[in-house]
Amino acid sequence: MTFVSPLFIPARVENVRKPDYLTQLFSFVVSLLLILKKTTALRYLLKVIYWVILAGLQALHAQKIPDKGVPWIDNYTTEQYNNHGKIWDIASAGNGIVYMAGDAGLLEYDGQIWNQFKGSKGCTRSLLVVNDSLIYSGSDLDFGVWNKNEYDQWAYTSLYPFGKDPNEENEEFWDVYRMKDYAVFISFTNVYIYRNKQITKIPAPTRFAGSFQGKDKIYLADEKNGLYVFNGMTLKRLFNYPSEMPFKISGVFETPNGLIIAAKDGGLFLFNSEKVSSLTNAVSGYLKKDQVFCAAQINDAYYAFGTILNGLYITDLNGHIIQHINRKKGLLNNTILSVHYASNGLLWLGMDYGIAAIHLHSGLTYFIDYQGDYGSAKSALLSGDQFYLGTNQGLYHAQWQDLNNKVNSQPFALVKGSEGQVWALGEVNGTILCGHDKGLFAVSGNTLRRIYGEPGVWTFIPYKDKYLLTGNYNGVSVFKMEGGRYAFLKKLELILGSCNQLLNERDNILWVNIPNFGLIRFELDDDLCPQNRIIFPATSFTGHAPHLLKDEKGITLLTDTYRYRYDPGEKQFIQQSANRAPKNVAGLPDGIYMPAPLGPNFHFYPIYNGFALVNTSVTPPRKSHDLLLLVRKIEAFNNHTRQLLSRNASIPYSLNNLSIRYAVPNQNQVMYQYQLVDFSKQWSDWTTHTSVDFLNLAEGDYTLKIRAKVNGELSGGITDVAFRIAPPWYRTYFAYAAYVVLTILLYLLIRARQNFRLREQKKILLEQEQNALHRQAEKYRQEALISQQQQLEQELNFLKQQLKHKSVELAKQARENENKNRLLSHLKEKIEEVRHDPATSKLNWAEMKRLLELYLETDDKAFEIQIDDLHQEFFQKLREQFPDLSLYDLRLCAYLKIGLNSKEISEIQKVLPSSINVSRSRLRKKLNLQHDQDLYGYLNQLG
Repeated sequence: MTFVSPLFIPARVENVRKPDYLTQLFSFVVSLLLILKKTTALRYLLKVIYWVILAGLQALHAQKIPDKGVPWIDNYTTEQYNNHGKIWDIASAGNGIVYMAGDAGLLEYDGQIWNQFKGSKGCTRSLLVVNDSLIYSGSDLDFGVWNKNEYDQWAYTSLYPFGKDPNEENEEFWDVYRMKDYAVFISFTNVYIYRNKQITKIPAPTRFAGSFQGKDKIYLADEKNGLYVFNGMTLKRLFNYPSEMPFKISGVFETPNGLIIAAKDGGLFLFNSEKVSSLTNAVSGYLKKDQVFCAAQINDAYYAFGTILNGLYITDLNGHIIQHINRKKGLLNNTILSVHYASNGLLWLGMDYGIAAIHLHSGLTYFIDYQGDYGSAKSALLSGDQFYLGTNQGLYHAQWQDLNNKVNSQPFALVKGSEGQVWALGEVNGTILCGHDKGLFAVSGNTLRRIYGEPGVWTFIPYKDKYLLTGNYNGVSVFKMEGGRYAFLKKLELILGSCNQLLNERDNILWVNIPNFGLIRFELDDDLCPQNRIIFPATSFTGHAPHLLKDEKGITLLTDTYRYRYDPGEKQFIQQSANRAPKNVAGLPDGIYMPAPLGPNFHFYPIYNGFALVNTSVTPPRKSHDLLLLVRKIEAFNNHTRQLLSRNASIPYSLNNLSIRYAVPNQNQVMYQYQLVDFSKQWSDWTTHTSVDFLNLAEGDYTLKIRAKVNGELSGGITDVAFRIAPPWYRTYFAYAAYVVLTILLYLLIRARQNFRLREQKKILLEQEQNALHRQAEKYRQEALISQQQQLEQELNFLKQQLKHKSVELAKQARENENKNRLLSHLKEKIEEVRHDPATSKLNWAEMKRLLELYLETDDKAFEIQIDDLHQEFFQKLREQFPDLSLYDLRLCAYLKIGLNSKEISEIQKVLPSSINVSRSRLRKKLNLQHDQDLYGYLNQLG
């Protein structure tokens, strides 16, 4: 196979959109007038009027491309799209999905996922997207058609009728077009027409070097014989190449004045009235130098030229450069192999390395300092035609018109003496002020004048016409206008810290924002002294980077988490809602950044390594409600396998886990929401996820509803996905019928068996009842015997206890009687001695008294011994719990237990009652009793 260098591949041109019906109607009317009027002058005048009005209509309907800054570029490296190789052709379907012809086959991209499909063996060179389910493509030695199968996957069918001939050059099909209801495939050597499943072949005059589609026709450039036009049946030559200016055609555009021809090495030419002449406009010289390789028309109002050496040029119809984008401005590569404008406003580029999608109509453009010329912007100001930019490197100025994205433009110049961090720019009372790390400056043209040298001016605001307040690294400074200039007056008292924001609520009420400290609301009196300060600590708010705003509703505080509204009546902030910072601006530093207005149509945003502009006059290409939400893939799965599904598919129960992927193709700022009908009555939360998984679904019919919103606006209605989960085999109708039959048979079998068992069980039950009665009678007899035995044992124990007490008492009584008899015997003896010997009567009477007293004392001790014998068990319990109790304490407890009062105990003990009361108090302490506890009750509980 012969290899053709990319630099000599025939190029193609896309004409994206035909004029609308208003333009066509106007063209018809003017053409009718031209036919009716025969004079040359009138025809010429009417023709001029026609083209002027036609250009106005096209400009009215065309979508504007911003000319300042570079639109946002989505770059994709080869690794991101599966190393698909070089991209030779790009086209898009009406649903927004982009298709690309690459070295490895057909490439599909919906803004989220890259899908790769292999068709013929060779590299795919060209494609024609007829609709979202039909694509024609051309490749090396083959061309064919792609159709979607039931699973929304592309399947390729070859239409090329010939095999490889080793004696001829292999055909490579670099272009595919549609004319009316048939497809046209073009190689270097032939034109193939595919109509009604028949192929017609038309050979090239010598060798085709390029082809370009026009309105109902195709232009073909022959290497030697010039430019031809193909009307669907025959080739007709338009002109020969001029001998003095040979060129290779890279693009052809139809215009009212003739054909504009882009030559690879020669720039732009105009073919009119069988004459080819060179065009001398702003872009032609650059195209000649940078070598045009491909071209496309954008909305009938712009041209896009892809070059080999210097990226992309976008011009208006007159050749004025609107955008020039190359590697220095954000592309991955300077060689553009293919270019395609999609209806959603994206300009797709296939490069020698990588793919790019340029957001032409977003209105958001970027100035990114790839070369380190001016740094990261912080503030900006537009004063007349002069644009000032404050960055981390200093203050820069440029003419506003010079910010247009022209070729190799570097409009910024550093204002001398402004080196360092610029924080704020503004115009107050006709004076341009610059808040700088080195102090406060006045700016005039490209010169600076220092107003005050205190370092670090974050911000400034005017106050009562003649005053200026500045927030500094430390506190707030006051300046006064004197003689047309601001001069330092004083520092505000009681306001300390780094004040990065000042806000005038009304009259003399101001706010100051001090990071990491909080907010201060205060009033300035006539002497410019803060009064009535209210401090709101930073800890009162959730989130970081607090930022104050003022609107018609009052004062609002924004953090990176919440929005707060100040209530003047309550003098406090009320949390309102979550704060969502703008996400459409890429590269914003940390913090809250509100758009800074620059004139009536532009807003400024600071970003890392540059800044961004929003052109509010640029409208998006499509309304959100026109965008389609597509279901991209339905897949059932379990732990072992995955299976693609079609719409309304019946899914086996073994694969009752479902994954559904969806997307609004190639759109940013898209949120999705879904609802599984009959499973959930509520919609899910809005999310950026483009897929949803449902696990362990029960059998039944389901409908999944999906909707999307783009940039906060609902788009395309609701998309329904219906599917059915089949029941497991054991819950099918056949299974249920089998269950019924088996149940009946089982019932009959069980009933017969049950009847038999009932008869047998009656006999067994009768025997069991008799045995049970015998066992019950025996049980009652045994229980009666046991009860009687227990009663006898209790009575025996009681009698033993009584016998013990009686024995003790009898023994005591016998001892007492013996003691009395002994005493009486002694007394008798003493009396006899007195009778026989009266002289010893006094001595004997004393001895008898002593014996009587000894007997009485012994009788008292006998009582104590009797008490001790009767309460041995009680004393044992007391000793176990209170081992510190004395014998006296134990006897006192026994006296109290049997109910003796203090007087009775004192008579027994022969002591005063007060001594017994003291002993009782000591006993309560030893027993750990509270004052409200009854001693008598406690002792009886123990006994």
